[in-house]
Amino acid sequence: MTYWFYRTMAILPLSLKYAIAGVFVFFVQHIIRYRRSTVDSNLAKAFPDESLRWRQNIRSKFYRQFVDTAMETFHGWRISESELRERMTLSGWEALAVESSGELPPGIILTAHHANWEWLMQRASLEVAAPLDAVYKPLHDKGADRFALETRGRWGGTLVTMKAAPRHVLKHRRHPRVLALLADQSPGKRESVHWTTFMNQPTGFFMGPATLAKLTGHPVYFARSFRTQQGRYHVTLELLFDDPANITEADIVERYVRCVEETIKAQPESYLWSNRRWKRSPPDTAN
Repeated sequence: MTYWFYRTMAILPLSLKYAIAGVFVFFVQHIIRYRRSTVDSNLAKAFPDESLRWRQNIRSKFYRQFVDTAMETFHGWRISESELRERMTLSGWEALAVESSGELPPGIILTAHHANWEWLMQRASLEVAAPLDAVYKPLHDKGADRFALETRGRWGGTLVTMKAAPRHVLKHRRHPRVLALLADQSPGKRESVHWTTFMNQPTGFFMGPATLAKLTGHPVYFARSFRTQQGRYHVTLELLFDDPANITEADIVERYVRCVEETIKAQPESYLWSNRRWKRSPPDTAN
């Protein structure tokens, strides 16, 4: 049922989707109050020195972008290559283009739940020269997961679960590939965790991306995405580590965390504040 609802939404023109979003956003924020307490709590923790009015303003902007992004995600199922290139512009991605020798440069792209990460995965598939593997966590709803897999893989990207990623990397280690990961999710209980301070809070980040960087030796990049106006984004690609061989996994994660933090502070309304990001405590403070 979920899959066919998403397919139905996908075929609507984007302008109509935005019109629906404009009506629906009030319902989401003020009537059903979707994760309203989580959003308010997260903003208060992340920006304790800002006024209540400031945080309420960011909350309202967040909900508008949240619903817009949902509609854009539906649209990703049918968006054309030319429209995607027009709506999401890039800079700094030359490093992952074909080299003068004809070789395909490998790399690991780390990004966050900021702006439109769904379109970013599709856009990256069009831009990088080597095959792109997008590492993801399967969605709980099977219909939503099926729709996401179809949409994200439209332009040739391969979807690989986090659990299968190390084996997938080893299998293709002799061939240049680009790995893309949303690395700001809350780690699972069985995952190796790096604890740090993120947006004023003790926060755990899973070590998987750093482990993959050490395993492959690929250069590590950060994709910094901003919303420039409704339905339009710009993404810069920044090199974090050219050779991770002599860098610790903790240093890789820490550098990534600081990039995410800078991005959020530059455009706070575009972060996924509805995520229950701080539901875990460090081992030494856990009850």
